[in-house]
Amino acid sequence: MLTPIKVFDFRQEPAYVSNDFSSSRASEASYYGSDGYLHFTEPGQEGLAINEDLDSIAWIKVGITTSTSENVSAIDRPGNAMKLIETEGSGEHRLSLNATVVQGEIVTLSVFLKAGTASRVQFSFASSASYTGGNPSVKFDLAAGSVISTSSNLVDFKASYQENGWWKLSITGMPDLDTNSGLHVYLLSDGDSINYEGREDKFLYISGSLLEQGGNSTGHPLRYTYNTAENRPYLEGVLIEPAAINLVPYSQTLINSNWRKQYATVEESGRKSPDGENPAYRIQENNSFTAHYIVPSPIIATEIGRTYTMSAYLKAGERKWAYFNVNGLTVHFDIAEGIVGNKSSIFSSVLVQKVNNGWFRCVATFITYLPYTFTVIGLEEQNGRQFYKGDGSSGIYAWGVQVEKGLTATSYIRTNERPAKRAADVVTLIKPENSGLHDVFIQRMDGGKWTSKIDGNYEIPTSASVTQVINFYDSDESIISKEETAQNLFPQEYAEVGESGTLITFFERMYNAQHANKKWSLLKAINKSSPIYRFEVKSGDVWYGDINNQNRERSEFYMKNSDLPFDQDIWLSFSMRIAEGDALNLAPTEFCYIGQFHASPDENDVNSPPILALRMDGLDTVNVFTCSTMDNPHRQSPKSILRGSSQFTRGVWHKIVMRTRFSTTRGQLQWWKNGEELINLSGIEIGYPDKIGPYWKFGIYRSPMPQTLTIEYANMEISYDNSLRSRIEGPLLIV
Repeated sequence: MLTPIKVFDFRQEPAYVSNDFSSSRASEASYYGSDGYLHFTEPGQEGLAINEDLDSIAWIKVGITTSTSENVSAIDRPGNAMKLIETEGSGEHRLSLNATVVQGEIVTLSVFLKAGTASRVQFSFASSASYTGGNPSVKFDLAAGSVISTSSNLVDFKASYQENGWWKLSITGMPDLDTNSGLHVYLLSDGDSINYEGREDKFLYISGSLLEQGGNSTGHPLRYTYNTAENRPYLEGVLIEPAAINLVPYSQTLINSNWRKQYATVEESGRKSPDGENPAYRIQENNSFTAHYIVPSPIIATEIGRTYTMSAYLKAGERKWAYFNVNGLTVHFDIAEGIVGNKSSIFSSVLVQKVNNGWFRCVATFITYLPYTFTVIGLEEQNGRQFYKGDGSSGIYAWGVQVEKGLTATSYIRTNERPAKRAADVVTLIKPENSGLHDVFIQRMDGGKWTSKIDGNYEIPTSASVTQVINFYDSDESIISKEETAQNLFPQEYAEVGESGTLITFFERMYNAQHANKKWSLLKAINKSSPIYRFEVKSGDVWYGDINNQNRERSEFYMKNSDLPFDQDIWLSFSMRIAEGDALNLAPTEFCYIGQFHASPDENDVNSPPILALRMDGLDTVNVFTCSTMDNPHRQSPKSILRGSSQFTRGVWHKIVMRTRFSTTRGQLQWWKNGEELINLSGIEIGYPDKIGPYWKFGIYRSPMPQTLTIEYANMEISYDNSLRSRIEGPLLIV
C-alpha cells in the first residue's frame, strides 16, 4: 500500500482550525449534526465548530467535571446544554482545548455560556507563548451581563445576549509568535481569581464554541455531517456539494395556502421535524372515497428531457404508506419500515434514507418529458392503494419537500415564497510542502477517484456524496499500487442489487439480473465508483426461470437488447476476482460458465452451447471455448472447441481484454490476461448462421454441484463501435 505524503481524514472532526485548507460558500446549507438533527449553516468563510463532546479526550478538564443538564436547553442546537461543575480542592477550575492556528493572522474564539450557581468567568486564548503580552482574555459576569476586565492585547471583544440567560462571548487575538493556541473557560471566585477553593455546588452552562481564523465570528462551520440512522450518530465526513435549487416554495411550511389540500387537511402536529426545532406537519385524510394528498402551487416548471429528483421527509402516523405522484405516475413508500413499495418505470432510482426519531427521507429520480412537473404527496391505505374511503382521522407526518435538477437528492434547501438556491461549496487543499507533481486519491461514500499529476493546490470537485478521505501521494505510482491502496483503505461494502429481473445500467449497457433470490446471490459494491458486482452460487440456487430444469444453478447478468453484430470487431474488457474456495473438479458432463456470448437461436434451431465462453474448472483454471456450425437450421448441438487456458489465482484481481469477430468462416479471437496475450487466432469458425446476433452474459451459470463459488467482476465494458485496445496496457482502475 502506498504511503501518503499528506492526509485529510474528514471522518474525524478536528478540534482546531487547519491552515491546510480553505473553504467558503455563498449561501446557507444543511447538514446532520452529532445530535442527530438537521442543522443549517449561514453563508461565509468557514470557521471550525469545536467538537462539543466534552467527554472527548481532546478536552482538558482541570478542577471541574462535566455533565448534561436535565432541564436547560442548548442555545445553538437541539438537546440540552452541558454543565461545567467545580470540584473540591484548591487551584484552577477550567475547561481547555489545544488548537493550531496560522501565525500572524488574527483568530476569533466564540462560546455560548449561561450562569448557573456560578456566573463569573474568564474566557481566553491558550498558549501564552504565542501572543505578545500573554493570553488575550476577558472576565465577564454572566448574571449581570457586564465586563469585569479585559487584557490589553485583545484585538476585539463582543458580548451579545441571546435568550433565556445565554450570552455569546467572542474574543479576537493575534498569534504573532507561534502557531500553538486553543481556548480556556475558567470559573472565577467571587474575587475574580482563577485560583481558589472549589465547591461541588458551583456550576455554569456551556453550549458550543467556535474557533475561526479571521476577525469576525460568523459561526459557519465546514459541514461535517453525521449518519443519524443509528441510535448513536457517527461522523461520515464533509459535504462539498455543487450548487442546487429547491424548486418547491414553502417547502417546510406545508400549512401555507400555496399547498393545495385534496381531500385532506394539514395542521401543525406538535411533533418535532427533522431539524429538532420547527414543527412537523400532519397530513390527515377526510372520510371521502378518493385519493388524499397535497400539491405544491404553482406547478413546478421543468426542462423537457432533463433528470430531476424529488425528496421529502416522511414519518408514519396512523397510516404507514405514502406515495409520490409525478405527472400521473407513482412510487410508494412504507414509512414505518423504510422500504420501497410499488413504483412506475419512470423512476430511474428510488430509495428511503433513515434519518432520526422515526423520520425517513424518501427520494425518487425521474426524467420529465413536459415543460412542467405536477407533484403530489399522499397517504394511502396500503401499498399502491391510494384510492380508498378515509376514516377522517388517520394521517402521516411530512416536512422538507424538495424537487431539484440532478440524479440524486442533495442536502435539504429550505424555501419560503419562491425557490431557493444553495451555492456550491468551494474547498481548496494546500499542496504538501516541498513537493512537485502529486497524485490525489479521494474517497467518498459512493466511491473513490484518483487524479494524477496535480501541480499546486487542489480544489476539491463538488459531489452530492459525502467526502471521507483525501490523500496526496507521490506522482506516477503504478495502477496496481493505486488499486491496492484504495482496496486496503476502503474494502468493498456490498448491498443487494434486487430481486431477479432487476434492470441495472452501467457503461451505457443495460443488464437483467437472473438469480435464485437469495440474500447472497447478487450484490453491488456501494462504496466504489467502479461498477463492482459480486455473484455467489451455493448448492441448490435455482433461478425461477429454470424451475422446470432443475439441473441448472445460476447468478448472472445478461445484456438486454444487445444483438451484437457479425463480422465486426467486438471488444470486451473487465476485471475478475475469484474468491478462495474449493476446487470444482468437474466431470465431463458438468460445466461452470463464468462468462459467455450466447446465441440468439432461430425458430427451428436446437439449444446449443455458447458461441464463445469462459468456463471454470478445477481450483483456478479458466478455459476459453468456441462453438460453431454452418447448418441452418441446426438440429444437432455442435461440439465446443477449446481455444486456450490460463490459471487465475484466487483472491486476486485479473485484467481481461478480448477481441472477437463472430463468423462461421472468418472468425477471429484474441485474449489478453494482465497485459499478456494468450490467444491470437484468425480464420476460425465462431457462431451460428442466425438472423440475430448473440448477446453477452456474465456471472455464474453451472450444473448442480456442492461447492460454493463466489466471483467479483469490475468495470465490465463491451464495445463494437470503438476499440478497447488501450485497456490492455491501461485497464480501468478499481476504485
